[in-house]
Amino acid sequence: MSLLSMMLFAASACAEETPVPAHELPEGFCYVHEVIPDVILDIRYAGTHNFVGDPIDGYEAPFAILTNEAAQALKEAADEFRAMGYRVMIYDAYRPQSAVRHFVRWSEVKDDRRMQEEFYPEFKKKSLLVDQGYIARNSAHCRGSAIDMTITDLDGNPLDMGVGFDYFGKLAWHGAKGITEEQTANRNLLSEVMQRHGFKPFEHEWWHYRLIKEPFKDGFNFPVK
Repeated sequence: MSLLSMMLFAASACAEETPVPAHELPEGFCYVHEVIPDVILDIRYAGTHNFVGDPIDGYEAPFAILTNEAAQALKEAADEFRAMGYRVMIYDAYRPQSAVRHFVRWSEVKDDRRMQEEFYPEFKKKSLLVDQGYIARNSAHCRGSAIDMTITDLDGNPLDMGVGFDYFGKLAWHGAKGITEEQTANRNLLSEVMQRHGFKPFEHEWWHYRLIKEPFKDGFNFPVK
């Protein structure tokens, strides 16, 4: 193989290993993995491991998208976490409005309880998830500056937070009783660092953070792909 052929082969191999987004984002948005190269993406709504049990409308690929401002603030938090021996893992970021509508429709289907044991064991009526605010009819995620996340060790193993992402119930609340001191400390670590970098926690979800100075007031509905 000639030197030129070897160079072209190497360039092709590198291109295959790099995630390539499928389309250009609206102005003001970016892909998080392009800002934080070592971020771990576990985009649950692009697959079936979520409280619905199906891929969610508007999620065509497992990417995390944020406004430029939120991504930069998250990068600064990720830098601090990394210095402490942790990495950032993202479950969801920007969320299309079509996904929010999907969640609400699902809550009205009484006989679909496939994922109840893992995600909402305390609720006999799915409609209560909307009534009690666990599923929002108007989500901050649609504005592009909210993120659902956790932290992992450097090998990608998530820290123990007591209950998993999208657990609907009081055990997921900040300050929850019934979890261990270690689990509480892990949640506090996540919260303290994120707040230092301009994010506000949501009282009922240990994983949810919203940029306080978010640039957009209205939601969007472009797909995640």
